Amino acid sequence: MVAAGNNRSRAELRKRRRRHFDYKAKIQKDKDSPAVACAISDISDSGARLNLKDDVELPDRFFLLLTANGAARRHCRLIWRDGLTLGVKFPDNR
Repeated sequence: MVAAGNNRSRAELRKRRRRHFDYKAKIQKDKDSPAVACAISDISDSGARLNLKDDVELPDRFFLLLTANGAARRHCRLIWRDGLTLGVKFPDNR
């Protein structure tokens, strides 16, 4: 019998290794809407896991503001969402 929820023996499916991260950031839906507070819980070169403080509706694409003034930012594409936790991909800039 296999224990439900035990993923330790499961192969890692991500192409890039994620690093645990504890960083406060903001999501900018568009230039006219206020930024939404979030925390980055893990990150890689290709994506991140974000945790929202409040349940808000988000578009499929948005900017992740990494500094208070928004000078450092990453374009994101929403890949999955489970309640207040989201998985995003950083699209290639090609």
